[in-house]
Amino acid sequence: MDKKERILIFYDYFFPGYKAGGPVQSLTNLIVALQQRYSFSVITTAYDLMSDLPYADVAQNSWNTVSLPKVNETIQVWYAGKGMPSYLILKQLILQVKPTFIYINGIYSFRLFLLPILISRNIPFVKTIVCPRGMLQMGALSTKLFKKTLYLKVLLFSGLMNKIKWHATSEEEKDDIVKFFPKHSGIAIAYNIPKVPYPEINTPVKKEKELRLVYLSLIAEKKNLFELLTLLVHTENQISLDIYGPIKDKEYWSKCKVLIDQMPDKVKYRGEVLPINVQQTIADYHALVLLTKGENFGHALYESLSVGRPIITSFFTPWTHLKENKAGLNIDIKNREECKIMIENFSLLGQDEYDLYCKGAHQMAVSYFKNIKPDEKYNDLFQY
Repeated sequence: MDKKERILIFYDYFFPGYKAGGPVQSLTNLIVALQQRYSFSVITTAYDLMSDLPYADVAQNSWNTVSLPKVNETIQVWYAGKGMPSYLILKQLILQVKPTFIYINGIYSFRLFLLPILISRNIPFVKTIVCPRGMLQMGALSTKLFKKTLYLKVLLFSGLMNKIKWHATSEEEKDDIVKFFPKHSGIAIAYNIPKVPYPEINTPVKKEKELRLVYLSLIAEKKNLFELLTLLVHTENQISLDIYGPIKDKEYWSKCKVLIDQMPDKVKYRGEVLPINVQQTIADYHALVLLTKGENFGHALYESLSVGRPIITSFFTPWTHLKENKAGLNIDIKNREECKIMIENFSLLGQDEYDLYCKGAHQMAVSYFKNIKPDEKYNDLFQY
């Protein structure tokens, strides 16, 4: 009999999926960090983001024994088929697992957010924790603002969230939670657990007026790829961009494609990258660029820093003071001319100064990784 306390995780996407981006990585890393103390189970769907085909070799609507990378023991994962699970089945699964904690990732899923909360209210031995993963940020809310604001108000006035404990991954996210849900059972701050930084870095050859940029993220309006492409149309010097990532918003991608077709020698779409290959892919470029409207963490940004590649991003991420730390650039995405000038100026760096930026980027990742203290912070999270 397993004597560890049990944590049952709910999220629409999980291993072996990867197209949902950072949240899947965060959940996997959480399990890796806490596997010695807790026993984990996951209820998810059998489909990756934007996929009509289920995962291969996965039994739908039943428990699967799954081996995660870097996890010593197997975990149990229940992969839901289309339209599943129902209220009754979900309740049965929760009673079967008998978790001490239900950990819900995200706030917009009917089946894997609202239903678990409704069910857990009537199960006395279960404590519920919700992590919004940046979904309460203004940048995230700016898309479909009216619908999301109405939804959050209904949640607030329903009282469903009054006895919920929240997991904030930053001080800023804690403020967002308090703003929308002033009644709660507590908020614990535990930072995202990312990959280990490279122990040593190698810097690529960097000539003046040359800049090989990489975009590696979901392709959706929030990530602001269209704005980046608009800038690149007008930039001078030898600035190129390779784009990697799943196409989440096809209509938005069509707009982007119009601009890409105007710059066939400068911009190319390279497809998707498996999580295990992200760090090495970024290491092939001079810098990662992501003019995002809002990131809760930004795993791609961190992974760029972790291999010693500077980042060019907005002010709407946790990665600020980049220029002062010689780790990259924070730029005002509302000022198109300033953005263009700053990117062009960055392309002017010679090898010696560029090497300093690579070292500064790596140091920022190393410092973050040393300070997250996952054992301490996440143990605090699962105490109430």
